[in-house]
Amino acid sequence: MSYAGAPHPEPYGESQPQHENSSMTIDEMRILHRTALAEAEAKRTELRLVLASRYRELVGSSDEVINMKERADELNDIVVALPELVERVVQSAEASETRSSSGSSEKSRLTESAHQNEAATDEIEGSLVAVRSELSRLPREIHRCLDENNVHGAAAALILLFQVISSRSKSYPLANLLAGSNKIPDITTINNTPILETQMRMVYLHVQTLPTRVEKLARRVLLQPAAKHGGARGTAAALSALDLLDVSGQTKTAPSSSGSSISYRSTKLIDLYYESKAQLLNKLLNRLTIPSSVSAADATSVANAAEFILSKIVLILQYDVILHPYQIFVQRNFPVSDTNEDDASEEMKAINKKVVDEIMSSMPQFDSDLLKSKASRFLAAHLPLIRTKVKSVLMIIAGTSASKLGQIRQSLYDKTDGVECMNTLDSSGVGTWDEAVSGMVDIRVVSHGTSFAPAVDSEKGSIIDDQGVVATNGHGGQQQGSSRRFSLWGALFSNTFSSLVHSLLTTSFHSVHSRVVSTLRTSLTRAPPFEHMLPHEAHRNALRIATDLDASLRKLSDDAHELLVHAEEREESERRLRQSLYVQTCEIMGRLLNELRRMLLVKQKEEDATKELIVGRLCHLLKFRLASLPNLLDPKSSPAVLAGLGGGKSTGMISLMELSSSFELADDDDDGLISFDEAMEAMESAFSGTHFHGAEMVRDTLLLSTSPSGATDVSTGVTNGTNGPFAPNQHNAAPQNVTLSELALLSAKGLRHDESGPKSALGTVQSSLDEIVTRCFTGWAQAALSSPLKSFRTKLRETIEVSSTVSDIEFRRMNGLIEKEDDELLKQIHDTSTNIDRLTQCQKTVVGHVSPHFLSYLLAVAAMLNRSICPADSLPPVPSLEYAKALGICSSDEGDGIANMMVTIRGSLLEEAVLSMSQSLKEVGCGNYESPDENKIFKKCSPSSLIQLLMDVRFVHQCFFERNQNGFLSTSDFIDDSREIIANLSQVLADSVKDAGEDVLSIESAIAERHSQVFISCGLFLSSIFGGEGDDDHSHPSGYPLTNGVGGTSQSLPSSSFVTNPLASSRRFSLLPIQAEKSLTELQLRGRYGKKVREEKESNKDVSSGNALGSGFGFLSSMLSNKTR
Repeated sequence: MSYAGAPHPEPYGESQPQHENSSMTIDEMRILHRTALAEAEAKRTELRLVLASRYRELVGSSDEVINMKERADELNDIVVALPELVERVVQSAEASETRSSSGSSEKSRLTESAHQNEAATDEIEGSLVAVRSELSRLPREIHRCLDENNVHGAAAALILLFQVISSRSKSYPLANLLAGSNKIPDITTINNTPILETQMRMVYLHVQTLPTRVEKLARRVLLQPAAKHGGARGTAAALSALDLLDVSGQTKTAPSSSGSSISYRSTKLIDLYYESKAQLLNKLLNRLTIPSSVSAADATSVANAAEFILSKIVLILQYDVILHPYQIFVQRNFPVSDTNEDDASEEMKAINKKVVDEIMSSMPQFDSDLLKSKASRFLAAHLPLIRTKVKSVLMIIAGTSASKLGQIRQSLYDKTDGVECMNTLDSSGVGTWDEAVSGMVDIRVVSHGTSFAPAVDSEKGSIIDDQGVVATNGHGGQQQGSSRRFSLWGALFSNTFSSLVHSLLTTSFHSVHSRVVSTLRTSLTRAPPFEHMLPHEAHRNALRIATDLDASLRKLSDDAHELLVHAEEREESERRLRQSLYVQTCEIMGRLLNELRRMLLVKQKEEDATKELIVGRLCHLLKFRLASLPNLLDPKSSPAVLAGLGGGKSTGMISLMELSSSFELADDDDDGLISFDEAMEAMESAFSGTHFHGAEMVRDTLLLSTSPSGATDVSTGVTNGTNGPFAPNQHNAAPQNVTLSELALLSAKGLRHDESGPKSALGTVQSSLDEIVTRCFTGWAQAALSSPLKSFRTKLRETIEVSSTVSDIEFRRMNGLIEKEDDELLKQIHDTSTNIDRLTQCQKTVVGHVSPHFLSYLLAVAAMLNRSICPADSLPPVPSLEYAKALGICSSDEGDGIANMMVTIRGSLLEEAVLSMSQSLKEVGCGNYESPDENKIFKKCSPSSLIQLLMDVRFVHQCFFERNQNGFLSTSDFIDDSREIIANLSQVLADSVKDAGEDVLSIESAIAERHSQVFISCGLFLSSIFGGEGDDDHSHPSGYPLTNGVGGTSQSLPSSSFVTNPLASSRRFSLLPIQAEKSLTELQLRGRYGKKVREEKESNKDVSSGNALGSGFGFLSSMLSNKTR
């Protein structure tokens, strides 16, 4: 088979990547590139680690080879020297035999001298036997002690062995050093037998490496917790062994300087001991590292492991750092066994005393002041490290399980300051824990020896952490100075857990804030335009947000009290928790108020008030529905009050006046707003001289970040926490500013609020909510009435222009004020230019009705009110006066003036209506009465137009300032200006009418009648905004003559009107259709159909024209009949 013509496939490495590259996006290629680089770097790192490991193994093997070579050389020298030694032994034996054979002849001569030297020889032989016996026994004893991990026994036996060797020979330097130079005698007269020399050499070569081994074992004991290696006895034995085998101490100190030798040895032992404990603590802290993300399944095991390591750290600090060093170095006595000293027998006490004396006799004397200084510096250096590590670990644990955090807290307290723990520490029988603490710990060094120490209030003995939470140290906050007792719980965990609780609460409150703002923005995004928004839907959405916020705050507070309050120190931990809740609640409310206020500054459309309506309803509900605020913002829980419980003043806290002064300096334009940067500078200035950092406080509470250039960036803050039409962007971002009230809440950790009133924390929240509510509904009313206002202004402008350009008769004809006599007179007159005087003489003063554009605008206001409220808006906002007092809404003598939502909406509409109408009148020229030509425009107007305008202005004044029983949203100066404009305009018009020669009293009486007619016919609608009045005020008895003119033809009202006045009501709802039963409806329709057919037949026979009213009903009946058919 030939492959010449077969297509050759492209290599995978060439075609496949090109195909993949053509189908991959740029982001995917970048990800692939980063992945390849990461894998390559990982491979390189792995290769370096493998090479390093192999190199270390090679170096270690080389060291072992060198050691083996040295040992082999030593053994070789011994083996080479053995023949010579054996030969010397043989020669000595032969010489002794020769002397014994040849000395028989001289035996008699030497008998006497032998008797003389016999005693000396026996002594020498006895000493040689003792030395050889010791050389045989001591190595076995050394190995026996090493097998039992008795480093002190091994070291003592080694020293004794080296003393024996150095007493017979100076050929062994190590033996001479460890035995001590003062223990080596003059051995010039000592003759060692070859056997003794050989034995000493063999023993020395055998034990010369044992001192290093014993030192390693002793250091290993010090690198382990004391509880694992015999407690204080094991530690003292290790220290004694290291002191006995310390070669440097023997060489560096002259025999004459015994005092300096002791000081050097004691200092070195203390340094060695605390260095080993520092390594032990660092090892445990490294093991305490927990991954940042822990699954729920592994949370329990990780928390248990962390609790185990923390328990070991606590035991080391208690026993290895404080208790055992005090017993060993200061008291020179320690418990030998686990049994209590009081329960031991006399024999056991003697044995224990013997063991203690054996160990401590070889150790030097220690300076207690030096020991206390070193122990205090050790604690000052390591306690901040342990606190930082513990806090990071506990924060990770708290993120997975708050209940487990409470268990760890209880466990650590039981192991530090618990009753059982204190009894265990005091049960050794050798001193107590308090004695050890007083002898080992200098409170000033431990508290202030490092930069990590918290700020301490010297007047009250309270420690202020980074979050501004005031916490007393130890049990109940003992006083500073010598009377203050050191406590591991207070030094390590008390403030740590308090700070951790504050951090947990901060995270929880941030989550609550984000959830509330996200829900609000979602509601705003999905909301229809406010013209089509149903009021009950807006109320339901706002009520849900307010209820969820209150439930979240209450649940957070309940969970914190349940999980984070310590049972053993309930009063202290609960006090700190209440303080943290107070600070965090102030911060979340200040942050939320700032967010809501700045949200209103972003306008999507000029006439869209959806945001104002929902935010206004939400803030109104927040005033009354946050029932958890009185407990969270209890004045007794504020940092200033809790810091001053000890009788001193709250150090580091500023007053609202000081904050206000800094705010006013930063507020250049006096608009009550400063930017975030200006707020940071103002806070820095206000908190200067305290331990608080104002700029960081603003940045943290407003969730701001700092860009690399140092400018404040809100990209990660709460202002950009959403998407959608209300999310700020580069073209439509909310101004970054803050008010004084918001700053007062955001700086709660360093500010002294009043206990009650508007300057308290709760009063500040309520006043800020009131301001937002007023602003929201003012803006909403402007947008809601913008369309009717445009029509009103247009028609008003046209009316003024026409009134100033046409004659009086023409104005009357245009407005339907011509009566029948005037119309006949006009028909008789053909030339108006020659008969104008006659026409003027014949015409009568006529008073019309209220202008349609005035009345239609007021009816539009009433319609907007009816369309914008629901039944829930009319309900009382608070259930009782006590509830309102608790929320800080009213004082003791107030209770009836709490406005519900309907009153708020109605007040905003009324305020906008009166302001807009007065400004409209002023803009078209009717209100410029202060100008020199104040009556110029009125001089051009005819008397009838002046009367019409006077009636309209009087009607506006009567509606808003006489009939109005509900008031306005706010009592501002603009309301007084509007009242003044309308009153002055009414007076000017009345004067103008009087100047025209009209009967002012008759006209005013007619105007009052026309106003009464309006209130009778439109009272159903106007009563909802202005309130209802009695029938005697604005209603007339049956048959009361109402005339078009002052002297014209009278028309009497019929005794029964077609419009029946309903009862006074603030709200009218259209009746909803009720679905009837289908079968019943069909029967009714059939009966009506037959009846109408008969009526139509009869009506066709006798058809009458009928009046307009009858025609109207007939048309309606025909429409109904057609629909029925």
